[in-house]
Amino acid sequence: MTGERARLVIALRHERWVLERVAYDLAGGRATARQCAETAVVLERVARQLREHAAAVSFGGGPVDGVVDAGVLGDEGGGAR
Repeated sequence: MTGERARLVIALRHERWVLERVAYDLAGGRATARQCAETAVVLERVARQLREHAAAVSFGGGPVDGVVDAGVLGDEGGGAR
Protein backbone atom coordinates (compact mmCIF):
# COMPACT_ATOMS: atom_id res chain seq x y z
CA MET A 1 0.00 0.00 0.00
CA THR A 2 1.39 3.39 -0.96
CA GLY A 3 1.90 6.15 1.55
CA GLU A 4 -0.97 8.19 0.11
CA ARG A 5 -3.36 5.25 0.19
CA ALA A 6 -2.29 4.37 3.73
CA ARG A 7 -2.97 7.93 4.88
CA LEU A 8 -6.40 7.84 3.26
CA VAL A 9 -7.23 4.50 4.90
CA ILE A 10 -6.16 5.81 8.31
CA ALA A 11 -8.21 8.98 7.83
CA LEU A 12 -11.30 7.02 6.78
CA ARG A 13 -11.04 4.66 9.74
CA HIS A 14 -10.62 7.55 12.18
CA GLU A 15 -13.46 9.55 10.68
CA ARG A 16 -15.72 6.50 10.81
CA TRP A 17 -15.28 6.65 14.58
CA VAL A 18 -16.16 10.37 14.56
CA LEU A 19 -19.29 9.67 12.50
CA GLU A 20 -20.38 6.84 14.77
CA ARG A 21 -20.00 9.09 17.80
CA VAL A 22 -22.04 11.94 16.31
CA ALA A 23 -24.71 9.50 15.10
CA TYR A 24 -24.99 8.09 18.62
CA ASP A 25 -25.23 11.58 20.10
CA LEU A 26 -27.78 12.69 17.49
CA ALA A 27 -29.97 9.69 18.22
CA GLY A 28 -29.84 10.47 21.93
CA GLY A 29 -30.50 14.18 21.51
CA ARG A 30 -27.04 15.06 22.85
CA ALA A 31 -25.28 16.36 19.72
CA THR A 32 -24.22 19.97 20.02
CA ALA A 33 -24.12 22.57 17.26
CA ARG A 34 -20.34 22.60 17.53
CA GLN A 35 -20.12 18.81 17.24
CA CYS A 36 -22.32 18.87 14.13
CA ALA A 37 -20.29 21.69 12.54
CA GLU A 38 -17.00 19.93 13.28
CA THR A 39 -18.35 16.71 11.81
CA ALA A 40 -19.36 18.57 8.65
CA VAL A 41 -15.77 19.82 8.31
CA VAL A 42 -14.50 16.26 8.73
CA LEU A 43 -16.86 15.03 6.00
CA GLU A 44 -15.77 17.80 3.64
CA ARG A 45 -12.10 16.99 4.23
CA VAL A 46 -12.61 13.27 3.64
CA ALA A 47 -14.67 13.98 0.52
CA ARG A 48 -11.82 16.12 -0.84
CA GLN A 49 -9.27 13.40 -0.09
CA LEU A 50 -11.43 10.78 -1.80
CA ARG A 51 -11.90 13.01 -4.87
CA GLU A 52 -8.15 13.53 -5.11
CA HIS A 53 -7.53 9.80 -4.82
CA ALA A 54 -10.18 9.04 -7.45
CA ALA A 55 -8.58 11.54 -9.80
CA ALA A 56 -5.14 10.07 -9.25
CA VAL A 57 -6.38 6.55 -9.93
CA SER A 58 -8.54 7.50 -12.89
CA PHE A 59 -6.03 9.74 -14.62
CA GLY A 60 -2.96 7.68 -13.75
CA GLY A 61 -1.11 10.39 -11.92
CA GLY A 62 -1.04 12.30 -8.69
CA PRO A 63 -3.68 14.62 -7.33
CA VAL A 64 -5.13 17.10 -9.80
CA ASP A 65 -5.86 20.76 -9.20
CA GLY A 66 -9.48 21.77 -8.86
CA VAL A 67 -12.61 19.76 -8.38
CA VAL A 68 -13.12 16.49 -10.20
CA ASP A 69 -16.68 15.52 -11.07
CA ALA A 70 -17.13 11.84 -10.28
CA GLY A 71 -19.34 11.59 -13.35
CA VAL A 72 -16.32 12.00 -15.62
CA LEU A 73 -14.33 9.22 -14.00
CA GLY A 74 -16.22 6.31 -15.52
CA ASP A 75 -16.45 2.87 -13.98
CA GLU A 76 -12.79 1.88 -14.19
CA GLY A 77 -12.25 2.71 -10.52
CA GLY A 78 -14.63 0.02 -9.33
CA GLY A 79 -16.67 2.51 -7.34
CA ALA A 80 -19.20 1.45 -4.75
CA ARG A 81 -22.62 0.46 -6.01
